[in-house]
Amino acid sequence: MTLSRKQFVAVASLAASAGAVGARPAAAQASALHFHVMSAHEFDRDKMMKTLGSQKKNKQAFQSVTPLTVAGAASLYLHMQNSINAYEFSYGMGAGSLATLGILTGPSIVYALNDDLWKKYGFGAAFNLAATNAYYKASSLKTSGSPDDPNSIYQDWSAEAVLHRGGAFMVCHNAMTAIGAMLSQKAGTTPAAALEEFVRGTLPGFQVVPSGVAATQAALEHGWQNYPVI
Repeated sequence: MTLSRKQFVAVASLAASAGAVGARPAAAQASALHFHVMSAHEFDRDKMMKTLGSQKKNKQAFQSVTPLTVAGAASLYLHMQNSINAYEFSYGMGAGSLATLGILTGPSIVYALNDDLWKKYGFGAAFNLAATNAYYKASSLKTSGSPDDPNSIYQDWSAEAVLHRGGAFMVCHNAMTAIGAMLSQKAGTTPAAALEEFVRGTLPGFQVVPSGVAATQAALEHGWQNYPVI
């Protein structure tokens, strides 16, 4: 299923505005939408706060709404890697000098989900991406040699490469709900079941948080600088 531009913008706006569609028809009025507000015991709040409370001087958050790609690479990971490289090599501040945090809202939440879900829900066709989550796994974690080495971690535009260099990721539960509701019928399931599958199928290194936009605000309050990858 390929989304029209109108459908894509509508879903991206809904999910990014801390919304999540329940088991209601897509055409329902806003008052009929159900957004489950997660309580503190429904996610790992301590882990979230530990990440946000990083004591590093340099902290950059990357808020991604649309799963953009550049020459087949996820734009989110490319931006994070480029910033890490600049701090480590160009600015001479050393490895680990920049804390990075990717915050996935809107359709970008699909980057956090495993291949089985990509196949079942057709994320590739829906969002003009690869058929499977080819953006997650690193092709190289080699850290020796020149940062210009094409076979090094410094030129690897994957989630695993970012994670290996100390990056972190948070995934909006509200956006998961919205995308699950939008694609559930095509996948032969229900919005509630799709959400459960999305949460269970979240890849290692990605933490589900109640609201991506709220996580972005919390990051700002903890001294992170936000770079929107929208």
